[in-house]
Amino acid sequence: MEASLYFPIFLYSTTILAFAYGLWYISSDGFKLQLSKQNILLPAIICIILIFWLGNRPISGHYFGDTSNYALSYAQLDKGGEAYFDLKTEWIWYWLMLTCKKTNLNVHGFFTLVEAGYILSVLWAVKRFMPTNPMMGMLFVFTSLMFFTFGTNGLRNGLACHIILLAMSFFFDDKYLIGAVLCLIAFGIHRSTILPIAGMFAGRYLFLNLKWAIYLWFIAICLSLAFGEDTIRFFSSLGFDDRMKSYNTSEFNSEFSKTGFRWDFLLYSAMPILMGWYVCIKKKVKDNWYEAMCITYVLCNAFWVLVITAAFSNRFAYLSWFMYPIVIAYPLINLPLWKNQDKIIGIILIIYASFNLYMNGIYWS
Repeated sequence: MEASLYFPIFLYSTTILAFAYGLWYISSDGFKLQLSKQNILLPAIICIILIFWLGNRPISGHYFGDTSNYALSYAQLDKGGEAYFDLKTEWIWYWLMLTCKKTNLNVHGFFTLVEAGYILSVLWAVKRFMPTNPMMGMLFVFTSLMFFTFGTNGLRNGLACHIILLAMSFFFDDKYLIGAVLCLIAFGIHRSTILPIAGMFAGRYLFLNLKWAIYLWFIAICLSLAFGEDTIRFFSSLGFDDRMKSYNTSEFNSEFSKTGFRWDFLLYSAMPILMGWYVCIKKKVKDNWYEAMCITYVLCNAFWVLVITAAFSNRFAYLSWFMYPIVIAYPLINLPLWKNQDKIIGIILIIYASFNLYMNGIYWS
């Protein structure tokens, strides 16, 4: 298939599916809705199709960003190399590439394996977070703004963040050993995941109140407006992510739509915060998992706000945005918020998919 067709096919097919499912929810009675719940088969089939379809995509830097760079790195990888444990490097990613290379797996086999990790980890996480309706949860994931981009461009970042999402589901369930192992794996794939890992612990054990996290988010906006470039230089000096130094140079200034303070993306980022505020503060619905998830999202997004003026800041936005569909879908599916909630879920899904279709049309057309 032509590389140029991949994104339009994915975008419109997932949007149509979300519309159909949303309309079914709006018009269906309770018996029909029960048939759609507790069924992992349909989302699993969709995920398997996506894994092989995206894994065998053409090697095109124009349409799939860093796909060509990963393919080149894989082609040039020396089979004789050795992977060793080193927290200062992304050694698990190197080990994965080296193992695939030594087993003579071609580049499409390698990409398919990465897609399997990226997609199945989020499917597992959704099944744990929303066990009564994983299909609805996955539709929010599929139609989110960055799902396709970080499945074909920011591969390491996307894979690592979805593993963190799965780790979060275990930590919140007090299964600390599995959660810790998953965090270590994610960190060994992409070191920037230290931010959501720290945010997860803060959300679960330190802040314990979404209101204070939201105050911190507003403070981050003020600091970024007042000291934007200084905050970028400060975080660059900490070695949080080596790429930050290059992202702040002029050679990258035209690579991601535009630079400067991104009010459009700030508004986009505010939607899950508004949802969390409505559920936890306005409605005063008590759910420890959800409040911890919201706090994690808000803290990670506050960091992105501090570096929002950097080129390629979308890579740091993703350190919160990978939680975006879960923060929106979790209360809709799990928590009692309104009368006729099933119909309202259908309406929100259609609005959500429409908005992300619009956003994708603006920024990635």
